[in-house]
Amino acid sequence: MNNFLGKKIWLVGASEGIGEELAKLFASAGAQVCISARSVDKISALVAALPGAGNIAMPLDVTKEDTVRQAWKDLSGRWGGIDIIIYNAGSYDPLSCRDFNLAKAEAMLDVNFRGALRVLDCVIPSMVARKSGHIVMVASVAGYRGLPKALGYGASKAALLHLTENMRIDLADSGIKVQVVSPGFVKTRLTDKNEFKMPCIITADVAAKEIVKGMAENGFDINFPKRFTYILKTLRMLPYWLYFKIANTL
Repeated sequence: MNNFLGKKIWLVGASEGIGEELAKLFASAGAQVCISARSVDKISALVAALPGAGNIAMPLDVTKEDTVRQAWKDLSGRWGGIDIIIYNAGSYDPLSCRDFNLAKAEAMLDVNFRGALRVLDCVIPSMVARKSGHIVMVASVAGYRGLPKALGYGASKAALLHLTENMRIDLADSGIKVQVVSPGFVKTRLTDKNEFKMPCIITADVAAKEIVKGMAENGFDINFPKRFTYILKTLRMLPYWLYFKIANTL
């Protein structure tokens, strides 16, 4: 955790769940944390409870470009820049193609992918100019391959994974570190919507510790729990005829 001492970290999507646990870990490690989400009351209460000084609650809505730009302007004015951005904002509804719902699919895409673009549009130019920084995008193993009842969510996370791969390549030798987080099932208000058994499900505090551990290393894909993500990685390598045969049994 000494890796984060004195770092200025912007956590987008941190009012509860994994984001909340990350904020606690980073603040305890001596970092300054800016927490952003829509709920002013939640992020203000969380900041007030964090150890250390200089932590900030900065409300925004990732689906609205003007609020993202205003938050970045205000944060830059107070801090002069950031060392780390973690995009953890997420929207999820179980959705099958048999029950196609355009509004739900677009809502997930807007938060999970387009919201990330809006934040990166503010952050990347600053990091490129300084030739330093650390970008972490929280995707999901649902983005590895098409899965049942993952319309909208899986596609948005696949897009986020692809985007992060692009950044890792384009920003090589730029001084900017790029990583993606691919969690399995984590118990949060989002996964509480699921009515099926979730294998190897872990708590948000365990997930946060895995992310922090991975961020201190140089690997690209921070995935966990391994006993589950290795299965999804294996499925990712299968030919379509075999993959679809297996996926149709899930």
